[in-house]
Amino acid sequence: MIYIITRTSISNAYPIFAQQGYENPREATGRIVCANCHLANKPVDIEVPQAVLPDTVFEAVIRIPYDTQLKQVLANGKKGALNVGAVLILTH
Repeated sequence: MIYIITRTSISNAYPIFAQQGYENPREATGRIVCANCHLANKPVDIEVPQAVLPDTVFEAVIRIPYDTQLKQVLANGKKGALNVGAVLILTH
């Protein structure tokens, strides 16, 4: 089980394909499809155990510092909470 912890009560994680660099980072509905725009060059703090036994559960904590007062334009044209997420890819 992997936990992703952010400072906001509501956060959205993006799938791995959302990390691609899109020429137009919005869908036809106006929804942002790019996960990197507002997080570019942000420092990330990751806490993971130094060693993990095979087939065991461990906790990974990812912290992304950002201003929680920032808003983004939603598909309906209103301002809403900023989408913040992280992708943690584990090696074999």
